[in-house]
Amino acid sequence: MTYPETEQNADRETTDERLVRHLVAEMYATVSGPAGPRDWARDREVLHPDCRLMRVRRTESGPPQVEVLTLDGFIAAVTPLLDSTDLYEIETSSEVRLFGAAGHVWSTYDGKSSPDDAEPNFRGVNSIQVARDPDGRWWIRSMLWDNEYA
Repeated sequence: MTYPETEQNADRETTDERLVRHLVAEMYATVSGPAGPRDWARDREVLHPDCRLMRVRRTESGPPQVEVLTLDGFIAAVTPLLDSTDLYEIETSSEVRLFGAAGHVWSTYDGKSSPDDAEPNFRGVNSIQVARDPDGRWWIRSMLWDNEYA
């Protein structure tokens, strides 16, 4: 995001981007880990209560479809997998674009069974929309993702 060149605006841009990157890091940290329960309270600290989580689903027949979930719906949908599978989503690159109180993060990641795996089981991309509340707090407001399986 480009603001007029002032020291105050440069500080705000740095702080805002840092805060948004923190949200994304927390989101990855929540879903990643050994098989077992996740700390969903941690996700609730970065995902707005009205957040929409949209994943591209593939079936054996037919084109990919987008499934739209609430945070509670997402937790219910992924808990069986995460309870039984080691999963680590490791961000490999990101681009943060902010303008005023709105922003977008394009974040690519590797999905691994262990953080030390040489090669990922799959790669994916998150398109993350963020917004700043009037009190200055940034939230993830929506996210769309797709995975590419090896």
